[in-house]
Amino acid sequence: MKIQYLVIALVFALLSVGCSDKKDELQAQQTSVSKEQTLTKELTKKKKYKIPLDSSRIVTLKDFDPNDSISVGVRAFRAAKKEFVKRWNYTKDTDLFIDVVDKICLKSRHCAAMMDSVAYKNDVTFILDSLMRNNLLDKAIEERKKEMNGPCFGKNYKKNKKKCDDESEERIRKKVIEELKKRRMKQ
Repeated sequence: MKIQYLVIALVFALLSVGCSDKKDELQAQQTSVSKEQTLTKELTKKKKYKIPLDSSRIVTLKDFDPNDSISVGVRAFRAAKKEFVKRWNYTKDTDLFIDVVDKICLKSRHCAAMMDSVAYKNDVTFILDSLMRNNLLDKAIEERKKEMNGPCFGKNYKKNKKKCDDESEERIRKKVIEELKKRRMKQ
C-alpha cells in the first residue's frame, strides 16, 4: 500500500514538472510572438510616414508625420500647380506661384493649414484658377518680380538699409494710427 502511494506521488510529481515546462515554453513563445508583432507594427508605422519630398502622394492631417509638416504643404502646392498648368495649358513662368498664393492667403483670403494638404491643395487650386479666370495671374507675377527687384528686397536691402528701415517704420506707424482711429470710432 505504501508503495502504491509512493508510485502515485511520483507520477503526480513527474506530471507537474512536465506541465510547468510546457507552460514556460508557451509563455516564451507568446512573448516572442507579441514582441515580433509590436516590432512589425512599429516598422509599418515608420514606413507609412516616410513619404519622399518628390512624391506626388497627397496626405491628410491624420496620416502625416509632424516632423514633415513643411514638405507636406510643398507637395500639396506642387500637385495643385501641376494640375493648374495641365488644365490651363499655362506655359509661362510658374516659379513665383507660391509667393503670389502666400501673399493672397496672408492678406485677403484665409487658406487652410499647409499640414492638411488636401484642403490646402484645394485652396491653392481655387486661388490660381480665380486669378487665371480674371486675367490677374500674369499681373500678380509681374508685380512680385518688381517687388523682388525693388530697393528693399534681398541684396538691395543692405545698400538701402536706412531708407528701407525708415519706410517700414512709417508704414507701421500709419497702420497703428489707423487701428487706433477705428477703435475710437467703435467706442
